[in-house]
Amino acid sequence: MHKFISMKKVVRIIAVSVLFFLISCGSNSEKSRLSFDKGLDYLYCSQFEEAIEHFDKAIKLDDANFEAYFYRGCAKYNIFQKDDALQDYLKTIELNPDYLQAYFNIGLYYRSINDYDMACYYFKIAEAKGRPNMEDYTKHCR
Repeated sequence: MHKFISMKKVVRIIAVSVLFFLISCGSNSEKSRLSFDKGLDYLYCSQFEEAIEHFDKAIKLDDANFEAYFYRGCAKYNIFQKDDALQDYLKTIELNPDYLQAYFNIGLYYRSINDYDMACYYFKIAEAKGRPNMEDYTKHCR
């Protein structure tokens, strides 16, 4: 007895094949965004190592993805890789000098190592660029 593939199965196989083809042919920035979004999901669930893996992939696919650098820095900061986090924040502002949250996070980094002059420097930049509620961070700055 011979088994024949039904027409519905053939159509499904073709549809799935086309879908995989389209996904694999997407631009790197689209793939980067998908990895970035997965990284955010893990970050918001406090699964920092998993988040870093996805941000790494997003950066590998699009090294201009400044948000991936920023949020990878946030994940690293949360697992006490503060120096690595600082490098990611600096890369963020290198790629997008107007990303004010990176300045704020750099200020937090310097405050955490008791370098208040550098903390104030970055807090003031964040404030000048328009980050709200900076008064508590800049009130003791010269």
